[in-house]
Amino acid sequence: MSADHTAPAKTSYLAAPLMLATRLALRFPVAAIALAVGLGLVCIGLTHAKLGYRTSRLDLLDPNSDYNRLWIDYINEFGDEDDAVVVVEGPGRDKVVPVLQEIASQLAREDRLFHAVLHGVDLNKIRAKGLHYLSPDELRGVERFLGEASPIIEGNWARLKLGNLALGMAARLQMLSSASDSPEFATARHDVDRLTDSLFASLSKGKPYQSPWPGMPQSFATLSELSSEYLLTNEGRLGFVLLRLSRGDDGFARCSEALDALRDLTAKIEAAHPGTRIGLTGLPVMENDEMRSSQSSMFWASLISFVAVAILFIAGFGGLRHAIMANVVLLLGMAWSFGFVTVTIGHLNILSVSFTSTLIGIGIDYGIHYIARYIQIAGDYRDPKDALVATSRGVGPAILTGALTTAVAFFAAGLTSFTGVAELGIIAGAGVLICCAAELLVLPAAVVLMDRRKVGLRMPEPLAVHTWIEPLLAMPRRVLFVTMTCTALLAVGVTHLWYDHNLLNLQADGLESVELEQRLLTECNQSVWYAVSIADSREELLARKEQLLKLGSIERTEEIVSLLPADHEVKQPIIARIQQRLAALPERPPLIPVDRPEELGRSLAQLEAFFVNNHYATSARRIEQVRDAMRRLPLSDCYGALSQFQQQMAGDLLSRLYALRGMADPEPPKLTDLPASLVNRFVGQHDKHLLKIFGRGNIWDMDSLSKFVRDVRSVDPRATGNPLQAFEASHEMKHSYEISALYALVIVLTLLWIDFRNWRYALLASLPLALGVLQMFGIMGLLNMPLNPANMIALPLILGIGVDYGVHIIHDYREQRGRFHMSPSTAVAVLVDSLTTIVGFGAMMIATHRGLQSLGRILTIGITCCLFTSLVMLPALLAWMSWNRKDEEEESSQPSTILAGPHSRRDRTEAVQLAAEREVAARSEKNISRAA
Repeated sequence: MSADHTAPAKTSYLAAPLMLATRLALRFPVAAIALAVGLGLVCIGLTHAKLGYRTSRLDLLDPNSDYNRLWIDYINEFGDEDDAVVVVEGPGRDKVVPVLQEIASQLAREDRLFHAVLHGVDLNKIRAKGLHYLSPDELRGVERFLGEASPIIEGNWARLKLGNLALGMAARLQMLSSASDSPEFATARHDVDRLTDSLFASLSKGKPYQSPWPGMPQSFATLSELSSEYLLTNEGRLGFVLLRLSRGDDGFARCSEALDALRDLTAKIEAAHPGTRIGLTGLPVMENDEMRSSQSSMFWASLISFVAVAILFIAGFGGLRHAIMANVVLLLGMAWSFGFVTVTIGHLNILSVSFTSTLIGIGIDYGIHYIARYIQIAGDYRDPKDALVATSRGVGPAILTGALTTAVAFFAAGLTSFTGVAELGIIAGAGVLICCAAELLVLPAAVVLMDRRKVGLRMPEPLAVHTWIEPLLAMPRRVLFVTMTCTALLAVGVTHLWYDHNLLNLQADGLESVELEQRLLTECNQSVWYAVSIADSREELLARKEQLLKLGSIERTEEIVSLLPADHEVKQPIIARIQQRLAALPERPPLIPVDRPEELGRSLAQLEAFFVNNHYATSARRIEQVRDAMRRLPLSDCYGALSQFQQQMAGDLLSRLYALRGMADPEPPKLTDLPASLVNRFVGQHDKHLLKIFGRGNIWDMDSLSKFVRDVRSVDPRATGNPLQAFEASHEMKHSYEISALYALVIVLTLLWIDFRNWRYALLASLPLALGVLQMFGIMGLLNMPLNPANMIALPLILGIGVDYGVHIIHDYREQRGRFHMSPSTAVAVLVDSLTTIVGFGAMMIATHRGLQSLGRILTIGITCCLFTSLVMLPALLAWMSWNRKDEEEESSQPSTILAGPHSRRDRTEAVQLAAEREVAARSEKNISRAA
């Protein structure tokens, strides 16, 4: 590389306005501080009174996106409340159901905190209309049966004498024998088989009664047996209670009061029922756990980072007072930032709440650079005011450029469509500029008030970081070779870098709600996540359900339109006739006369002869077994067995007739027959019907989720729900961060060119950032640390922070002549700056929330890489570039803003005064020439 011979000391055009602002603050320091503190107090009061919190993930999304409009249509119809889920585990149904009933009963009493409690479906009203759930053909079959039994129903119970039944069956078979392959003949033959099997069981000792009557349809049998259907799975070992939580006024963590009460209640019930376990899950519970976890983590991380930053500041600069002043001014800047958020946006969301840690990690950087330069040059001036003005002239432009590039990196996120990322970008970008303004305007006033007293006579001694770096600058080629080799080796890991969309992997370890969700996925293949499809009619929804259940990614669906059967016009008249036939049933059957055994035997013989003649050997053999059993019994025992069988058969028939009458209400089932807590979940405000669609497998995983979303939309393109929202939001967030990083890169390079007015310097300032980001991604890939929705915010952060170090070093390079040597102030400032940022963000690694942990890890790795490339690689490169750059003798009248020689205080003061006089003379000459 050719030597650089054209690197004269240059003054940034930003220096003049910064010096003017500093002089104004130094002229009225008390007023400046009073105004800053007063503004801070106003901002704190305004924030406390007006700042809101938006904790819904809906608030993070672009309201104009197609997928979000579908979600808004859904919540306008069905509301935006999700179910909290109480999970009861026990050895079986008999242990689980009582606990479900007790929980539901207790929750119903706390209607201020809980509503829409659902632990089962009460079918009592539905049972009265149970015949509507039979098909028209099944109803016609029931009606035919009643027609055949009409003499009995009308009071002729003697028709149930076994002899009469046998003769009637024989006549029926003989009549149908000409069409022996017809369904009617097969039904008649099966009726005989059931009767003979039942009679044979009654004549055999020790065998229970076996009904001879035909079985009812399955749907009829189910409804006749159930009065309540509980929410059970896993063979009754798992039960669920669904409920909605009162949100209350819990600030950032919604539903906290209701959840605390719910946990107390379930703990007491669990203690009263040994052998059962009760847990909570569901999206409201997981969101609340996530908010509480992240809120607690952010508080402790902010506290630890603030204390650690102050300790590093003190250790780096060897003094206490300047560190305290810089941190107090940072707090003022943060208070102003909160006021800005309150006035402009008015709320914080799930993402933007993290901006406080961002300001602690970044905002103190500007105070560090300012104090570092001030401490270094303070000995050259008699008056601290002159030293502070010189500090603003020397390092102020670099500080402002660094703040602008960092802010722009955040503001670029505001150009994206993802609302959560855009708001975070605007808030953090403005906060960075506000904190920078506080350090540049208020910090000089605080320093002058302190240092013009006796305490300011002794300046602290910063760490001599520049002496640690100097040996490396003596062998720049080796340093560059090692740096590039390490970067190339680490870059191999970029090929292994991946993105993790799974939101469960971001939650804190040990959260009950997350663990329960994962157990439901692994043990029962169930999830609290489901897609929703909205249909205008019952027929449309059922057709959609049938299509969905054919797809491999769909585990099951839930709806209630199946509880409202169709074909009322066909069914209602049939049910009305059935109800009329059964209107006058006796309380109990009368005593039925018994045939003499020999007469009954002759009747059965006729049946047997028919089967023998028609080659139905099995049926004939059954009848022969009955006749043989009758012959073996003593006469009295045979009479008793036949009488008992006839009465049991009559009672059995009467019970069935009563059951039919109990479900023969001709009025069709209505929504009002179902629990309101169930109906409200499936029927919207405008009578639209909801279909819940549950995926097969772990649909929190992106591969399964992608297939699930694709399949659901293949049937209903307008489907929505939390899984689909998360799918779209995750991709949009990732894309937004990528686009904002690209915007930020372009704008940052533009700002660097504006500051340096030279592309060469702009690219040199950004080189440490480029290599640092490459190293960071490589390390992440090698350590299998994925990018995720929580840590992608690191991209604009790293862009803003990483380039700041290069900006200060290039400004330092341009101020020097001859071969480059890092000035003491720049070296210590970059080191302390980076260490405080590392500690500030690294404190998030103590968080229980795994998303914040990953963000802390990535920022720590990224800033450490940028520190290495800025403090080792870039100085070595600049030393190599300026290896043959000629030194020029500084004029004795030109003061230096850095310590560069063994001049006495008097010489340096005279030099400053002479320079000031020459500057005034030059301005006068310039004004005269302009006037001429």
